[in-house]
Amino acid sequence: MTSNFRISAHKNKLNLYLDLMGEFDGSSAMELIKVLKEYSSKIKNIIINTSGLNLINPFGLGVLQRECLADSSLNGLRFIGKHGNIMEPHEGDPFWY
Repeated sequence: MTSNFRISAHKNKLNLYLDLMGEFDGSSAMELIKVLKEYSSKIKNIIINTSGLNLINPFGLGVLQRECLADSSLNGLRFIGKHGNIMEPHEGDPFWY
């Protein structure tokens, strides 16, 4: 895990809000995936705010997108914020291989 990455979480009955901060790389992607898998069966809506990221490494982005597309329990994620469109997985994206 990079020391320049943090996840801040808060939840209510229906939603889990994750704020991503710092640099997003492969280790960061694995940390986020671990949190997502832990909560995806317990919380209906997971909203991920990307505005706190100052760097998105293409490898880390690819790791996240591949895992989200491969695991159906992670299909309902909602990415918001400055980098939301970039991070939201879409089939056919260049990182899907």
